[in-house]
Amino acid sequence: MTDTLFDRRGILIAGLGSAALLSGCASSVTRTTWPDITFQHRPAIGLRVSEVQFDEAAAVATVEPPARDIRYALPVSPVITMDRWAHERLEPFGGTGRARVILMENHFVEVPLDTTSGVEGVFNIDQSERYEGALAVKVEIVGDPAGAGFVEARASASRTVPENYSLNQREETLYEMMAGIVTALDERLEQEIRANLAKWLLVG
Repeated sequence: MTDTLFDRRGILIAGLGSAALLSGCASSVTRTTWPDITFQHRPAIGLRVSEVQFDEAAAVATVEPPARDIRYALPVSPVITMDRWAHERLEPFGGTGRARVILMENHFVEVPLDTTSGVEGVFNIDQSERYEGALAVKVEIVGDPAGAGFVEARASASRTVPENYSLNQREETLYEMMAGIVTALDERLEQEIRANLAKWLLVG
């Protein structure tokens, strides 16, 4: 446990989810506006279904202290991002069934790391937090008299940040981590869909 006198972590953690000025500062903080993560640059996957539905049925694991749930402090929303994935990457072309995209896991936490205490800690710049994130998605075809099918994919990543990182630097780290997770998940889901839901793929 770090010395209270030299522990900068508490102030930095408090700043992660707040647009307000960090306590004790006299000047305002200029917050970066982070762009949405979109998939319009990727070709849509045509499916022989009547519609694409998104369901936020995330089974979130319990976050055990000292870890902290940061899903709602992220620069971009995982739920909105995956909803966008469902409707930008999957395109219905008509059919009797429906494609359901289910967010099965939405797990993002901040884990405090041990830092150097006492006077020595003033001269060291330690890694003070580790960010861990994971998203898992299931795509299933339902309501088709000819049959049903599903695929699942999961992607995860982690990053550590030094204690002297600003709020914007921390958000940039989280944004890049999220973008990496979503990119990997997008690739894995497409592979699974093409391999295991070929019956519903639009050919040509």
